[in-house]
Amino acid sequence: MEQNPEQNNTITQNGVSEDYDFISAEQDNSSEPSDDSSGTKFIYKIPPPPSENDTEPYLDILGSGDLLKRILKKGNSEDRPVKDEQILISFVGRIEGKDDIIEEAENLEITLGGCDIIQGVDLALSLMYVGEVVELKIPPRFGYGKLGLEPKVPGEARLVYIVELIAIKPVLDPENLTPSERLIIGQKKKVRGNWCFKRNDNVTALHLYRKALHFLGEKEEKICSELEQHEIQSERIKTLNNIAVVHIAMQNLNLALETLDSVLAIEPMNEKAIMRKGKVLGLKGQHMAATQEFNKALQINPKNKEVQNMLKNIEIALVKEKTQEKELYKKMLGQKENNEKSSKDIKK
Repeated sequence: MEQNPEQNNTITQNGVSEDYDFISAEQDNSSEPSDDSSGTKFIYKIPPPPSENDTEPYLDILGSGDLLKRILKKGNSEDRPVKDEQILISFVGRIEGKDDIIEEAENLEITLGGCDIIQGVDLALSLMYVGEVVELKIPPRFGYGKLGLEPKVPGEARLVYIVELIAIKPVLDPENLTPSERLIIGQKKKVRGNWCFKRNDNVTALHLYRKALHFLGEKEEKICSELEQHEIQSERIKTLNNIAVVHIAMQNLNLALETLDSVLAIEPMNEKAIMRKGKVLGLKGQHMAATQEFNKALQINPKNKEVQNMLKNIEIALVKEKTQEKELYKKMLGQKENNEKSSKDIKK
């Protein structure tokens, strides 16, 4: 089964696009505090462990003892962000027990609950006030999990993050954005989805692809000039193709088929959509229909080795089906003859 979502940005081994760094945006190697837009200083140094007299002990965010938060600086307002709002944050991340920084960012704008950052930080941000600085202890399942993040983060690593919530901004409404802005955001969501898919995080990948479509618009929606429309339409098709790949990986074959039909409604001769439709039909046992789709794909690109191989496999399956059908008919006819002989013997 092919699992290769469309990409127009190169993904490195760390899951980062060349033109959009999800992991270490706006890095600063300086160990000194730096100014941010809120006029405060972001804390880079590792805070000391809490003492017995510490008034701010660790708080158990989820009640399971996994995700812990300690307030280093109280917020200067009573404003808390809600899901889908844009927020401005700074953070530094380390592996627990080590001093080396694995990722950091200053004045990074993200969508709360938008899967733009590791889950442990995202969960904590929803409980923070503007101006608040916290230290987080994050277990692997809310960090980089079993896979880690090579070369800096090994699998099953526990993390310590210092996070500051700088500001809250309104929810992004695609209708209030320019076509270029919508295209950039849609591409970023798609690239992040590709990274999650490569890490076998299909649910998050699907969420991000759907968010990408939210900004890229529906297939009938015309939101810009012909040139810009062509670019957005191209990204929309790639994102839909990626959604189909995720559905195939999750064995949601009917949903995969619906998504591929959406692609072909926009671009009837899309080679990858036709090939994947043939694959889905084959998985559903509809071998004749699958053969038709593979032949269509070969008409577009006769040299496609992958399609050629899949077509051979389907043809083998069809031969087996016909053989099984013949055997079944023979058995049925044999039983009929035996039944007729038995009835004659009874009469005798």
